Amino acid sequence: MNIFKTIDEKISYTDIIQLDGAYAVAHMNYGKSPEFNKMSGKDIEKSLSNKGKISKEVIENVVDSINEFKGTEKNLKKEDRILLWENYWLEYINAFDNIIKLLPNSVVTVYIGRHAIEIGIKYLLLKKTRQIEYGHDLGCLSNLLFTQYNIKDEYMKWINEFCSILGEYIEGGNIEYFRYPEYKNNAFFAGTGLDIEWIIYNFSIIILKLIHFANLDSKFE
Repeated sequence: MNIFKTIDEKISYTDIIQLDGAYAVAHMNYGKSPEFNKMSGKDIEKSLSNKGKISKEVIENVVDSINEFKGTEKNLKKEDRILLWENYWLEYINAFDNIIKLLPNSVVTVYIGRHAIEIGIKYLLLKKTRQIEYGHDLGCLSNLLFTQYNIKDEYMKWINEFCSILGEYIEGGNIEYFRYPEYKNNAFFAGTGLDIEWIIYNFSIIILKLIHFANLDSKFE
């Protein structure tokens, strides 16, 4: 199969799965880290005030303690939570920008753009309320954003209206519309005639507005 060749020219379905890669603690030995808008995860980690949660013994003795660290942490300080949400948002924006160039008409591209908007709104709400909103309805989230911040800026106009209309008249109330082909109550994806580029264009404008509202323009210069 001629896919995933950028990973390895010889990659094949006959290759053996590297099971240790499924354990979070095994990754500690390699010094790797994800990227967040071209920023190393290690650099972000240095900015966190909650450090040292993973003991040196766990990291150094992977074989003996491979089940010790399950890849998550709890009780992060509020400032650290905000920082993590910000960097997650920046990376989704970066991914959306890149995938637009490769797949400008893909439902996957729309989904990533939608998720970037959702994370951006939740990040802004977290900064304001210090609480995480767990819903996924863009209309509800955007209306809450405008209420919490009492937004009157002219350039922010129509964001909440667009998100609400999209949710009702394209997604039909199905928040996973671009993620799965079927939904509850035997509903299924009926967007085979959608102008994906048009949706992506509007998503891009919304994201640009949210970036500016969050005062993060410099992150993309």
